[in-house]
Amino acid sequence: MFLVPLFLGLGCLAFGLVLATNHRGFRDRLAASPVNLAPGDEKVPGMFKVVGVMATILGLFITVFGVIFAIFS
Repeated sequence: MFLVPLFLGLGCLAFGLVLATNHRGFRDRLAASPVNLAPGDEKVPGMFKVVGVMATILGLFITVFGVIFAIFS
């Protein structure tokens, strides 16, 4: 049971880092995909970067919580 928050945090951290750093053009491909609700807008790649940074921060907190939860359970 204690592995759920740990893996959830690591997954969120990995996704956030990939999105924030534009690893192998992931953010560009995501901006060009049908997921993008405002194609052609110049603010969209910046917004995906902000979402990536926030997902990284959230993933860091969840991972730390998962480690602490695993230690004390």
